[in-house]
Amino acid sequence: MWTVDEDEYYSSPTARYITYENPTDFGPNTTRFELEALKSALAIAVASDRFLILPSFRCCTGCPGGSRSTCSSPRFRCSLLSVLRISTFDRVFGGRYREHSFLSNSRVPDYIKHNSSIRPVFFNVSAFPKVWNTVDKKAVQVLTVADYSHGASLLEVVQWISAHKETAVIRFHSLYGNSIDWESDPKFGSKLKRWFSIAFDCSEYEQWERSMLNLANMWPGKNAGKNPPKH
Repeated sequence: MWTVDEDEYYSSPTARYITYENPTDFGPNTTRFELEALKSALAIAVASDRFLILPSFRCCTGCPGGSRSTCSSPRFRCSLLSVLRISTFDRVFGGRYREHSFLSNSRVPDYIKHNSSIRPVFFNVSAFPKVWNTVDKKAVQVLTVADYSHGASLLEVVQWISAHKETAVIRFHSLYGNSIDWESDPKFGSKLKRWFSIAFDCSEYEQWERSMLNLANMWPGKNAGKNPPKH
């Protein structure tokens, strides 16, 4: 599929996309946070009927103690194959995403590559002030959500995206924490929970111990961050 343009995988003139990045290293919590961000991104893709162009993921193995900052290096970036079991993931989301290198592929038309949001979208929610405090506010498009503590509702996001139908690729800065409250969505919430329970299976190729996913006991949840970031 990735080497041929079957069913206009690369060249569809009507396909629309979203993408996002994983810019922050949270130490031993990084894997958990990146998987939660992936769920939010998939929720947006499903609700807005767009394809998700995957980000890269951190996959540092064998780092000496106290040196996890080196895992932010691009050479420790991996594909989703290193995080989740792709055969299981594809059973649910196989037709809803594109690989991280999608926009670099020569088969993707220039009008797709050059028709993306100029500034990545950032939701100013309360769960991750660490991320907010490191963001260049002039370099992002800040969207203020109705509920700081629970994040943007899927309806809010879809309504915003609907105003940008002609934008082929909508870029999000990051989707950590409670950026998107997809679980409460009356149309997609229960369906997404069921899909994620099937699709998110630990990879047989992962480059760290499975127990890494259990280290993130400081996950903020839906009630984290009482003090919303200022803007």
